[in-house]
Amino acid sequence: MAQLKLKRFFWPLTKLFRDYKIARLIAIIFFIWLFGGTLLWMTEGSANIDFNTLPKSLWNIAVYLFSGLDSGVPQTAIGRIVVTLILVMSLGIVGIFTATIASMLVEHRIGGKRKMPKYELKNHIVICNWNNKGLSLIKEVHAKIVKYKRPIIIINEQEDAVEFPEHKDEPEFEDVYIIKGDPTNEIILKRANVHNAYTVVILADPKQGELADAKSILVCMGVRSICESQNTLKTYTAVEGLSPQNLEHLRRAGADEIISAGNFSTLLLAQSSLVHGLSKVYRNLLTISEESNEIYLLPIPKSYVGKNFSQLGTDIYARRDPQNPIIPIGVKTEDRVLLNPKPSNFERFQEGDQVIVIAYEKPTRLV
Repeated sequence: MAQLKLKRFFWPLTKLFRDYKIARLIAIIFFIWLFGGTLLWMTEGSANIDFNTLPKSLWNIAVYLFSGLDSGVPQTAIGRIVVTLILVMSLGIVGIFTATIASMLVEHRIGGKRKMPKYELKNHIVICNWNNKGLSLIKEVHAKIVKYKRPIIIINEQEDAVEFPEHKDEPEFEDVYIIKGDPTNEIILKRANVHNAYTVVILADPKQGELADAKSILVCMGVRSICESQNTLKTYTAVEGLSPQNLEHLRRAGADEIISAGNFSTLLLAQSSLVHGLSKVYRNLLTISEESNEIYLLPIPKSYVGKNFSQLGTDIYARRDPQNPIIPIGVKTEDRVLLNPKPSNFERFQEGDQVIVIAYEKPTRLV
């Protein structure tokens, strides 16, 4: 417990040094300045008037770091060794400082397209390929209402094709990184840590035309292969499928979910022809915002294993939160999804079942 509290206490400082190059550099300079000044004061203070107080020693170290040997001269052997080391380090510090500022300016110049961070990402989202759906996808995943905004890595062969809006300070595009490369290449997929990702989204590559599904199949196989080699569970993979004939091939390659725009549009048109205005209902459910409801999959409470859907629904309605009311609409059991399940189709909850609900934000509890 004490170790956990200590970790939480230092977490903001760790994140600051991990994410910001300037903060790391300033911390290094501060350590060298304080350590060097204290050491010279202890070794030179009794024999050298330039170092007989700690403030004088700190001032001389500051001059050494940024100017050279233009201040007090040490008299003892240890003092000379310390100053020599500091003078050598000062050359590197100035170079690193200049290079850091230059790289930040270049990064800003090319549109804020950030490279992969030095630390290893986990539970992030990987987007393979890029098309006109990419920007909307990022905005939805990083919408204001989403409490835990997962980092996003984009893998695309042409880095310049990934164009963000002119307003680069929009919060939706924070924590978004780009890897230039072919997502069918397992080396590139490993760089994106797909085996530690929360979801891999494979968009249809517009450059491939009718062969886009074939490339998506290769990416699915690459993700599955890497997860197997790392002895991890296969990362959940959602694919934008183009041709209905390729859906089964995508599933066999490792796609967990296939979204076919053609099929969805056909089904939605058919439904709207029978029930006028139904498309607005679907749009509301699929839009992530503070004013709309979203669909969530939540594990059933252990106390409801063996009970039926009506019992859980009754208790949910009895304890409705007025700020975030929940409506249960179905059940996911094994590989089946049952909306408004009939008692003849679904009798009792089993361990591992999930309830499908709609709510304004993800509920912290069902009952």
